[in-house]
Amino acid sequence: MATSIAPITPADPPVIKAAGGILQRTTPRGDEVMVVYRKRHQDWTLPRGKVKEGESFQEAAMREVLEETGCSCSIGNYLGTISYSDKGVPKVVLFWKMTVIDEKGARNNDEIGEAAWLQIPAAIERLTHPQEKALLSRLGLIQRQASPPAPAARAEAEVHAPQPSAPRPLKTPQEDNRAYARLLREAEAFRVELGFLERRNLRGDNAWATAAYEQLNNVQRSLESNDIEGGWFSLHAAQRYAVFGMNQTELANRAYVLREEALKISTWRGEAIDNLLAVSDEQLSAESVADAMALRNEDSTNQYYKTRATGDQLRILVIVFAFSGVALAPFLLLPGRIPMIAAVLFFGLLGATFCSAQSLILGRNESRIPNLFVTLTPVFFGAIAGLAGYAAYEYSTLLPFNTGERHTSALMAIAFLSGCLGQRLLARITKVRKKKKLRV
Repeated sequence: MATSIAPITPADPPVIKAAGGILQRTTPRGDEVMVVYRKRHQDWTLPRGKVKEGESFQEAAMREVLEETGCSCSIGNYLGTISYSDKGVPKVVLFWKMTVIDEKGARNNDEIGEAAWLQIPAAIERLTHPQEKALLSRLGLIQRQASPPAPAARAEAEVHAPQPSAPRPLKTPQEDNRAYARLLREAEAFRVELGFLERRNLRGDNAWATAAYEQLNNVQRSLESNDIEGGWFSLHAAQRYAVFGMNQTELANRAYVLREEALKISTWRGEAIDNLLAVSDEQLSAESVADAMALRNEDSTNQYYKTRATGDQLRILVIVFAFSGVALAPFLLLPGRIPMIAAVLFFGLLGATFCSAQSLILGRNESRIPNLFVTLTPVFFGAIAGLAGYAAYEYSTLLPFNTGERHTSALMAIAFLSGCLGQRLLARITKVRKKKKLRV
């Protein structure tokens, strides 16, 4: 069923407006799309053409598809945009998914030499222009993610598929699909914004737009390889280049947003953003705004990796604590003082693990680099400190309240507190000292 879309009215010159459709059908061999051969240009393309005066993009797409393929279609979802320069004039082509209703119409044989149904991999290979190849590649990837193979086919594919030499850990399919879809939406929305900035720009030097489009192409390649993080990196770079096409009012608005975001950044980057934008709106430059955006993006990326590293360290702490508890459990069954020592070690380890987890959650991790040894050493030191606390309580004759009676709950509490204090002491001793900021 076609998706209802409000008509998109073409923008004003000097841009060339065009629209087209990706015709799809399902066959026993798999999904197929239609590509056409244009005689005058001697190239293979998706069905598309220029928007006429008074037409919407959707109306132009359906008319051009009918003229070039002879197929009357119903229009579906918007699929994406490609843009390039046609004899020095920017050209933007919007594509929609189309479902064939009638395939018996007459096509324009003067312009179109052949219209062929091909499976998506073959169509990608047949197409002449790289941006159309990338658009169709994204469509094929979305279909593979939305329609997983049947269990028998998947098992057979796994048997015959070559095994990768270094498999990359992925998120769950649902999380991966959401991340993919979000990046795709952001990139396509920004492509339209970039086209607007390029068309409006009156300066002859549009090198910023060329660089932004190159980064958008990198986003497409990242999407094809399912490299979501690389795609976001390229999209952020493209957005920074687009700043050079903004007017002074737009720069001031972007700077206002960045200043507000800097208030939430507790690292040195927040102060650096404030310093870059500490001028009046009339004196703002594209360079300073782009640099501030880069710092904002770096902080966001740093926080993302820091959160992941904290989660990994917390999992390590839980696993080590669980294994230690299992290892100490058999000693509780032995005679003499051994069960008490095992219990003290367990509660000392519990206190050290608790304080270490609290520091990680509050963001007070003293190690600049997440390291297993650096994470666990204060914890084991805290466990030993718990044992030392037990020894001080048990054997010290200098304590006036030591009557020789053994209070198990008090011993466990001392072991827990000693473990926590021991962990914090070693972490504080080994803490990396911050360099003092030099003032001129």
